[in-house]
Amino acid sequence: MRVGFATTDNILINDHFGWAKNFAIYEINFDGFNFLENRCFEEDDEEEEFNKIDKKIDALKDLKIIFVGNIGGVAAARVVKSGIHPIRSKPGDTIEGVMESLKAVLSKNPPPWLKKIIIKENAAAGRSV
Repeated sequence: MRVGFATTDNILINDHFGWAKNFAIYEINFDGFNFLENRCFEEDDEEEEFNKIDKKIDALKDLKIIFVGNIGGVAAARVVKSGIHPIRSKPGDTIEGVMESLKAVLSKNPPPWLKKIIIKENAAAGRSV
């Protein structure tokens, strides 16, 4: 599954969803994870906030989970409605540390919300769980 991180330095999860100019994108599975790309966003001061959020969600729609430093309630609801699960990280959380923890959870007994994502992902790929 693909996971994104709102980051200013590709190390820490330290940016607000709405203000993030960069998301580091990773692929993760039971065996491990790897960096795929950075998705960058240009800020347009003239553009309405509603449109900025929609553009960002559209650019991240292939992700199943995004980790952010923070996210507003309206944006979080719209992200969830799009099928992406937003997670607020703690200050100091690193991308690598969170990916290691997520890999460990995937290989053991994932919580129900994550099991649901895995089942949908496998069904879309034609794999059984």
